Formats: sequence, structure tokens, C-alpha cells
Amino acid sequence: MAQVDAPVPVASAAAPGYTAAVPLLDALRALSELEPPPELPPCDLGELAGVLEAHGLAPLASYHLETRRIGAGLPLAFREKLLSLYQGTVNDNVFRMVTLRSVLREAAGVPAVLLGGAAYVDWLYPHLAFRPVGEVRLAVRGEDGPHFAEAAARAGFGLEGTGSGERTATFGDGRIAICIQEGLWPGGEEEPGLFERARPYPALGPAAARPAPEDALLTTVAEQALLGLYAPLVTFVDLRELVRLSPPLDPAAVQERARSLGLSRALHGSMSLLAHFFPSVAGPARALHPDLPAAERVLVEAVVESAKDPAKLRHLRGGEAAARAVVAPR
Repeated sequence: MAQVDAPVPVASAAAPGYTAAVPLLDALRALSELEPPPELPPCDLGELAGVLEAHGLAPLASYHLETRRIGAGLPLAFREKLLSLYQGTVNDNVFRMVTLRSVLREAAGVPAVLLGGAAYVDWLYPHLAFRPVGEVRLAVRGEDGPHFAEAAARAGFGLEGTGSGERTATFGDGRIAICIQEGLWPGGEEEPGLFERARPYPALGPAAARPAPEDALLTTVAEQALLGLYAPLVTFVDLRELVRLSPPLDPAAVQERARSLGLSRALHGSMSLLAHFFPSVAGPARALHPDLPAAERVLVEAVVESAKDPAKLRHLRGGEAAARAVVAPR
């Protein structure tokens, strides 16, 4: 059997069939759709497997390859590599969500808004294994932090550390960590209205909730900005599914909230990249673009240009810091 780490070419990166200017992007788009096309665009499968894994897309891609026509005729080594990642994600996601539920049920009187993968995995995706939960993050009001700590202790979680002027805290049980924060991003100030706008999530606990769609989008935008927009492609799939929701997001509300949070540059950059990665949602993405002064727009677009190739998995340390300086919450 061929080693999956060795390239298994269907076609070279420059072969006819690519419509994307960035190699692999057509294949990544196909495998990250919730309803994939019947055929995989030409690509180097060895490189594709590594990029899918790095960007958190391997589980979703594997499901499609094993259950849809798009996987027909592809090498077994390539499919087995992704299938092992799918199976690992299933087990890890179930463990994380069951553990989180036990903590939130102990914290029955503490309002907690799930953020990131924990909020999205069975909201935006039709299958628990399609998206890795990853780091478990919750928004908890500052005044409720001590009560959450007491509940976490009853569930076997001890305090591992605090940060950002005690606006964040991490609790662990030796297996996973649960991070709480006051605002939409780690270190951000408590966001007025976040808890009032949130949607109840009783399956996780009496006081558990998911963020409203507009808050969810800005949370992900802030997360990407803290990475200088060099964010995993799975977070752009999150954004893609958020802008596809019905009823649609309110552009004016998103833009105004972004302005008040110092996220206008980040919002502009994230929506520009979303339109680049997934042209099918370019319209709603551009509708969310905030107005920026010309000089700021030039700076943001330079960062966007540098982040357009998801196959480029390493970036210069100085480049990442410079990108963060442009788009991070201000």
C-alpha cells in the first residue's frame, strides 16, 4: 500500500481543471461543502490530505469521501488517512461535549454562552463529527466567575490559571480544559447584550446558551483577527454557514457592533477572505463589509492578500505579528 504522506497525484497543481488562482482551493471548496459536488477537482492528494488536517477539515472531507460519489475511485491510502482523523474527531467531540454538559449541569445557576466549536458543532453542521470542537470556550459574566469555579470544582475541574487581568480563566481535570472569558474574545471586555441575545441550549444545561448569530460571527472574526487572519479554514466554513442562515444576519447591526468593539478592520478582512475562499457566499459577505478609511483599507487588504493561500501552512513570525497589529481588536 502506498504511504499516504507521499504525493498521490491526480493531476499536477497547474493542470487544466483548476478554476481557482490558488492551487488546492477548488478541492478544498468541494470537500468543505455540506453538499459536495460529484467529482473532486484535480489536485495532489498527498498535499491535500495534509492541508485538510491542518485546517480542521479532514473529518468533513472523510465523511464525503466515504459516503458520496466524490470519493469514488480515490486511492485507499488517501481515504484511510482521513478516515482515521474522522474517527478520532468523533470520539474526541463526544468526550468533550459530554464532559462540558456535566460541568454546565453543575453550574445550573450560572449563565454561560458557548463559543467557537462547542457552539457550532451541532448548530451549523448536520453531524457531530463534521467539525472538531477543539478548545472549549465559554462566555461567563465576571461577577459569575467565582460561582462557575465552584461548580467546576464539584465536577472535578480545578483552576489552572487566569489571564488578561482576570478576564479569562482556565479549568482542567487532567484530560481537557474549559476556558471562560468575559467578552467575545479572550481578554475582551464584557459585551453588553451578549447574554440577553443568546439562544437557550438546554441540552447542555439549564443556563447554557448559544450566541445570537451576529455575536457568533463577531466572535469568530475576533478569533481570526488574533491570528492575523492566518486562521484555520474551518473557521471560514463557520462564517460561511453563519451568513447562510435564515433569516439572514443584519449587516447594519453587525457593522455597528464591530465598530463599537474595535473589530471593523477584522470584519473587513474576514469577509474579504470569506468571499475569496467561498465565492458562493460572496454577496452576503460583501454586504457585511464595514466602511473603512482608504488608508486603513489598504493595510487590511495587504493582510488579506497574504492570507489567501490555505496551503501555505507556515508564515514568518514577524509577518504574523504585523498582521495582528493591523486587524486585532483595537
